[in-house]
Amino acid sequence: MGYPCKRKICKELAAKKRENVSRQRKFLGEEKDEDKPTETTIGIEVHEDLFVIEDNMLKEFSTRRAEKESQYLDNNVVSMTDFAGQVAYYACHQVYLSRRAFYIVVIDMSKKLDEECRLYDTDRHNPTGSLFHFWTYRDFFHFWIQTINTYCNDGMSQRSAKNTTAINDSMVNVNFPPVILVASHKDKLIFKGFFFLPKQGRVLHASDTFYSQLEESLYEEQSLRRLLSPYRYFEVECPSKALTPKQQMSIDLVKKCIVETVQKLPHWGEEVPLKWFELEKSINEKKRNGEKILKWSELKETARDFSIDEDDLHDVLRFLHEIGKIIHFSVDKFKETIIIDVQWFVDAFKYIITDEKHFARKDNINVLVNTGRISGRYIEHVWESIDGMSDYGKTEKHHAFLMQSYTKHKDDILKYMDKLGLMTKIESQAGVSDGNEVYYIPSMNRTDLSSNTKYAISQQPKSSMMLYFFKYYLPHFFFFRLVVACFKKWKICDEDSFFKNAAFYRAEETGHYFVIAVSKTSIQLQVFTRDEALKEECVKNIRKTVEGYIKEITETFHKGIIYDIGFSCKDIKIADEDVEFFLKESDITQEARNSMKMSCPRHFLGANKHKIDTHKILMCLFERKSTSSSSMNN
Repeated sequence: MGYPCKRKICKELAAKKRENVSRQRKFLGEEKDEDKPTETTIGIEVHEDLFVIEDNMLKEFSTRRAEKESQYLDNNVVSMTDFAGQVAYYACHQVYLSRRAFYIVVIDMSKKLDEECRLYDTDRHNPTGSLFHFWTYRDFFHFWIQTINTYCNDGMSQRSAKNTTAINDSMVNVNFPPVILVASHKDKLIFKGFFFLPKQGRVLHASDTFYSQLEESLYEEQSLRRLLSPYRYFEVECPSKALTPKQQMSIDLVKKCIVETVQKLPHWGEEVPLKWFELEKSINEKKRNGEKILKWSELKETARDFSIDEDDLHDVLRFLHEIGKIIHFSVDKFKETIIIDVQWFVDAFKYIITDEKHFARKDNINVLVNTGRISGRYIEHVWESIDGMSDYGKTEKHHAFLMQSYTKHKDDILKYMDKLGLMTKIESQAGVSDGNEVYYIPSMNRTDLSSNTKYAISQQPKSSMMLYFFKYYLPHFFFFRLVVACFKKWKICDEDSFFKNAAFYRAEETGHYFVIAVSKTSIQLQVFTRDEALKEECVKNIRKTVEGYIKEITETFHKGIIYDIGFSCKDIKIADEDVEFFLKESDITQEARNSMKMSCPRHFLGANKHKIDTHKILMCLFERKSTSSSSMNN
């Protein structure tokens, strides 16, 4: 027996620097205090705002009503998640991104696309020193569209939409995941000039072409434009007071589009076994009673009460993981642990990252926030001093229980954070934690790789720079996760060897070191030593292991990440931009392999003409039929 499971998760993303919770509620008709000032979204609140589709209209769905599980059987519920604008939270977004969702990207049209976001609202959102430091509104827009496509595209880019009432004929075929674009602050649009669209060869008025500007800014080869549609694009005003009838009409069009988009999702209306629903009710009941984590053995016994065997339980947990109700990986050491309170888990990370609004730092806590290194003692202190009442509005008794829940499940929390690439345990360093555990959080690191460090590497015996070139899109979380993954095998060089765009490791038994770095388009790998010469076997072993981690990470994305493997044809410094120097490994001919030098196939004319030292490259090469590219498809 099945029932129509029409619950959908909607993700609201901020393509600009910040987005406001109260603006979202005002957009969707939930805000009661029309003159209430807006506030920055702090953190990530999942399933905060629920709405129901009734008579093809989007209406508020009260929390009290939602708590009655039987209501889900009779109502088409849409859950809205407002993502935080702070860059430190971006590493957490992977927890919520889902191919079962649709997305609303909000961008401030009163700002020019080439303006740097850091110039506005620095008191609320400050990316200074991070990888996002000089990003423009265009950069952030690209970031969100690329992120949606990477994490949420399951490879079926276009499907026939379902026949529903009141649907625009132009939406019969919908590309997935669908994106609704909302251009805000139309009332504050200052520039009234004209824009020339080079590929279209025409001049149009600024306010009439903002969608065209956004679409034009996306690279055609990434196939990202297919996610957008002019029929899912809206311009709205953001007054500080109550909306006028005209302004409300614009909001109503957004709400209508949400309804139409939801009803076209391929998962909308799918049948799910009733026993799955009953097990979910049981899990939610445990969550309401304060449980945060369940063990596989415990849940397996509960599942038997609903005639769910072990194989079927895997399917149930995978489904609940995809719709954002739980976090669970059915492999290795993670199978036994099921996180049933996702917000609680994200809050655990929220309280230890670099946002002073979330906790009161103590002067005597040894924390090196600029390098991303924090002590285990500091993590414990933060979790023990959470102001639970401010976030949960509960009693002191609940606050005490909340503290105990983090302490009780510390090992499981840290294990999952390591899996997601949020943070990892590293060796203790003198003066950092006084012998206590030390953890590294890549997304916190705001320290630049210095020119002195680059120069020092260049003076050591070193390999050619190996490049993993992501022609279309290199996910910004990719580097963070690779940094964490490398701790499975290697230790850090020293306490100052990690930067926002590079990380150094040592292979103790061989006397070799290596660095992984990130540029705009590539993951870079270079091996060096303080001895007289590199050992070829050591170089190849390091490369093989790092490539294994890269492959493992790509397999976690819904859509395969395609990259080419090669080298830098010139002896550039680590973390320098390399797009002009990338040489595919397949371009190293057999003739070149038999000689010490070869002419660069990319730069063979004029002043850029040069030779390549093939000896260094041969030291890194494997004997295999195809090494030039990789594509991991999930």
